[in-house]
Amino acid sequence: MAAKDPIVVVGGGRAAASLVDAYREGGGEALITILSAESHPPYNRPPLSKFILRGEMPPEDAYVHTPEEYEEQLVELRLETLVESVDPDAHTVTLAGGEAVPYGTLVIASGAHPRTLPLPGIDLPAVHTFRTLDDSTTVHAEALEAHKALVVGGSFIGSEVAASLRMMGLEVTIVERGERLVPQLGSPELSDQVADLYREQGVELLLGEQLEELKANGQMLVGARTKSGIDIEAFVAVVGVGVEPEVGFLEGSGIDVDNGILVDDHFRASVADVYAIGDVARFQDVVVGRPRRIEHWSNANAQGIHLGQSLAGKSTPFEHVAAFFTKMFDLQLQVLGDPDGGVDEVVLRGTIASGNLLGLYLRDERLVGAVLVGQTGDMVEELTGLLREQPKLSDRSHLATDGVRPSALFAAA
Repeated sequence: MAAKDPIVVVGGGRAAASLVDAYREGGGEALITILSAESHPPYNRPPLSKFILRGEMPPEDAYVHTPEEYEEQLVELRLETLVESVDPDAHTVTLAGGEAVPYGTLVIASGAHPRTLPLPGIDLPAVHTFRTLDDSTTVHAEALEAHKALVVGGSFIGSEVAASLRMMGLEVTIVERGERLVPQLGSPELSDQVADLYREQGVELLLGEQLEELKANGQMLVGARTKSGIDIEAFVAVVGVGVEPEVGFLEGSGIDVDNGILVDDHFRASVADVYAIGDVARFQDVVVGRPRRIEHWSNANAQGIHLGQSLAGKSTPFEHVAAFFTKMFDLQLQVLGDPDGGVDEVVLRGTIASGNLLGLYLRDERLVGAVLVGQTGDMVEELTGLLREQPKLSDRSHLATDGVRPSALFAAA
């Protein structure tokens, strides 16, 4: 599965950066060009909603490498470069302006773009989506003067942004159309515990509510109103209601797309010499046995490393157990496996408030996901092994018993 020269990468995020590093470290010598719409070199996204938003970290510290370091890797990094179309037959990528860039191997790591809402006031200057480094620095600057903030959406990104704005001293309101905060946790009880943490920190939660409009005085945001008639005062707003895979430029290419680019467990797309990784890739997760598109830094990093190694000559199926962290106030929560893919049962040991929690997610009497707070590295390793092997549950009586290791509850595979 060695790469054909040259390699062209569409997208300049973590997946692209990890691909380049792994390919070069694996001895790959093909010419590489990164085509990125961003004005910054590839950077890590986790600090955006935390340290950079709060002004605790210089934006440049999020860079994976500087432009000069990419030059040393013999990588042509083309920033502020928009891709308009792909022609697999001609093996070319066409840029805005008409330039055709030839490829031997094409890696699509175009990521995703934020959804917006069809609301009056959505285009006000102080209303932002939150995806890029520039989004983070812009919201930080406005938050310093805003005093009151509105966050629309209570998923991971909305919750992280809300926590950071509250830590900056702003009064913060979250409006979430669902009945639960962070519904991706797949557990009403766990979502309730997260909600309790936010209320204790002084964040107002309006769950089961939707906005009717964002209100302005001229062009200045002054607040919002919900469909149920609740008025909210706010001078900066962040809309975090999910993302859509960035695939519009593939129209007419013949590359199969369905909620992302469809790829196999080697990240091969439906046409020759084309691969996809990161947020844009809907891959066959052989660990959990279903197609998935995962929108987390750790997944983009793992997929980039794997494909980079494969293109350098080390080709194996992707059998990575999905894992990511989220940080909200002082809570660091780790998620393993597939907790939001449909489960039969969730068993919680401990609580978020105690700083010690283990959530076990079962489907068909097998462990398919886990959520951890305050657990040790060996516990993470043990759970990762169980998630990969998926042995059958053999001892139900001690599922909720503190001190009983998960491995003792499942039969050998």
